[in-house]
Amino acid sequence: MKKTVIGIFAVAAMTFALSSCGEKLLTDAQVQEEIQKGFDAGKAAAESEMATKCDSEFEVRATAEFDRMKTEFANAAAAQPLK
Repeated sequence: MKKTVIGIFAVAAMTFALSSCGEKLLTDAQVQEEIQKGFDAGKAAAESEMATKCDSEFEVRATAEFDRMKTEFANAAAAQPLK
């Protein structure tokens, strides 16, 4: 979300910079295209960050569950008498 807002401000700053240099301003379609590019870039970054976080949390939960089950198995095996 922050990157999207930054992208919008960057487009606005670029528009003002171009106008102050005597350059032609962007058309409405070009402005919308630049805004969409900023939004898409921010969305991709946010999705990537969330996927990385989810993967790392899953790894921690899976390892903890595996260790719990391994301990439970070892305790059950130790409690059974040998034949």
